[in-house]
Amino acid sequence: MARHRDKARTKTVPAGQRALRGREDPEINTALQLRLAAAERECDALRGELKRCEARMRQLEAAQAKVRERIAWALDSLQNILDAHR
Repeated sequence: MARHRDKARTKTVPAGQRALRGREDPEINTALQLRLAAAERECDALRGELKRCEARMRQLEAAQAKVRERIAWALDSLQNILDAHR
């Protein structure tokens, strides 16, 4: 005959509830909620910063492409001038 502790669990418990089992102290729960809220705010701030950096990177890449085109145009113009004088 199987004892209770040998039986497989029939109910699944989410990881968040397993971790908090036995921590029914409201102060601990409040502290954890405050830490979670702070972490979520930091995550949101970092996502915003990432979006701003990505936009800035696209601007810099576009400006760099324009500079390359102008340099290529200037080199072509100089080459045409040199070829005309030969």
